[in-house]
Amino acid sequence: MDQDGRNGSGLGFFSGFVIGGLVGAIVAVVLAPQSGEETRDLIRGKANEMKGKAMDLASDLKDRASTVADDLRSQADQLGKRGRDTFDTLRNRAEDAVDTGREARQSKMQEYENE
Repeated sequence: MDQDGRNGSGLGFFSGFVIGGLVGAIVAVVLAPQSGEETRDLIRGKANEMKGKAMDLASDLKDRASTVADDLRSQADQLGKRGRDTFDTLRNRAEDAVDTGREARQSKMQEYENE
């Protein structure tokens, strides 16, 4: 009886193996990916698409950088002008103060000479 039991399990294993192989082959044929050439074309297409996106992104970044650089240049020019204006104003005040001091000195000197 052991002998018959073993033959039955061997036959079951073999038939399961064959049926599994057939089902696997059918599934592989139905779900098979593209051919090698199609896959290469797909990869090339995706690579070109990514290259285009990268070029667009680089162009956008270049435009943004140019805009930021122009804004910074404009702000630097405005700060420089403000600095020059402030310096000129302070210089004029200092010159006025020196002139006022000279006039006061001359006035006092004339007062002392007249006495």
